[in-house]
Amino acid sequence: EFMKKIAVLGCGALSQTFCMNAIRLLEDDYFITAVLAKHHEHAVDLSMKIGSFACRSLSELLSLRPDIVVEFAGVEAVEKYAEDILSSGCDLVIASVGALDDKDFREHIIKVAKDHERHIYVTSGAIGGMDIMSTFAAYGNPEVSIVSVKPPQVYDNSPYLANKPVRRDQEVVVFEGDVHAAIRGFPRNVNVSAATALASHAHDMKVKLISDPSATRNTHTVTLHNPIMDAQLTFSAEPDHENERASMSAAWSVIALLKNLSSPLSFF
Repeated sequence: EFMKKIAVLGCGALSQTFCMNAIRLLEDDYFITAVLAKHHEHAVDLSMKIGSFACRSLSELLSLRPDIVVEFAGVEAVEKYAEDILSSGCDLVIASVGALDDKDFREHIIKVAKDHERHIYVTSGAIGGMDIMSTFAAYGNPEVSIVSVKPPQVYDNSPYLANKPVRRDQEVVVFEGDVHAAIRGFPRNVNVSAATALASHAHDMKVKLISDPSATRNTHTVTLHNPIMDAQLTFSAEPDHENERASMSAAWSVIALLKNLSSPLSFF
């Protein structure tokens, strides 16, 4: 059986964590053929560490015929590149799941994937429990809410706050409302909320975002209810020290996904 080729979009800290560990942990089934970054010198630096090509454009990356493209490059990159990636015959792993909150865009790329017999994978990122969320979705109409607690600086420069800083001297609720408003208002902070709403089919999910000056980790608590079961899931993860909005576990969730895809035994 041949090894699958992976290409990576984005060369920030999550991408580097993924690449440096993937070449060690996935070496029997995958190899990283190419990386692409907004700043080419970052792609060159990473490519030299992992022995891959540093591409200057998506077309150059796709010309290397990867089987799977892994995205760590942000919502804009998903919106810009997803269609071309899928239509060129690659599967796509999306870390910046906030891009899929746009219903028209989501339905469009699902159709593109279907037309080209490709697959889009949304990783669990900073949390987990997508399996139980999907189970709630199957039963239908779950009540779902999420509370996220992060340090104040991660909320700075958010559109919802009109780019004003968050106070540093006490705990503050910076947002309380529905998931779509949360994604518009805090586009770089709510991948977890977007993933939860999509996986559970809770389109009116309630989101509370809390700023806590004493927080050293990003903590998310998801509560799900329907007539036959209840679940409360709490996750606390080390932030990515280059980008405190993100959790390092997001890189590891992609490694876990790829291991699951290549194994004859899969856990749902």
